[in-house]
Amino acid sequence: MAMLHKMITLRQLSLYWIQISILCLFSSILHAQQFDQSYQSWKTQQQAHDQRLKASSSTADYYLGKPSLENTSATSKKSSSKNNFSKNLGNKINLNTASTQELQQLNGIGEKKAQAIVDYRNQNGQFRSVNDLLNIKGIGSKFIEKNKSNLGL
Repeated sequence: MAMLHKMITLRQLSLYWIQISILCLFSSILHAQQFDQSYQSWKTQQQAHDQRLKASSSTADYYLGKPSLENTSATSKKSSSKNNFSKNLGNKINLNTASTQELQQLNGIGEKKAQAIVDYRNQNGQFRSVNDLLNIKGIGSKFIEKNKSNLGL
């Protein structure tokens, strides 16, 4: 009888195990179905949104032009003031009397080089020749060639 009781218990245990496995399987299937339904709902919403975007974008044509450095405010102010100054230059920039702002109007001269020219002039006296600029660090013959028509004494 004890053996029979053990067999029944093992049999019941096997049946319980099968039932639990079936319940887990059905639970997984149910969960997968719920996931599929929510995914399908999301996908439908996304497709509707995409259609709205396509409809609105087809009515308005957008063209983004290539950005240029000349359109930035700092660059345009600097270049326009240089161009205006160069155009208005009927006479040359006098190296012996020009301020740093005037010197900055020359091609290739920024604030530091303009200040270096003024410092050189203050330390060594007036320029005797445009070629005296070659004694200043950072100024070479190419600069003199580019600006020859705008430089004077």
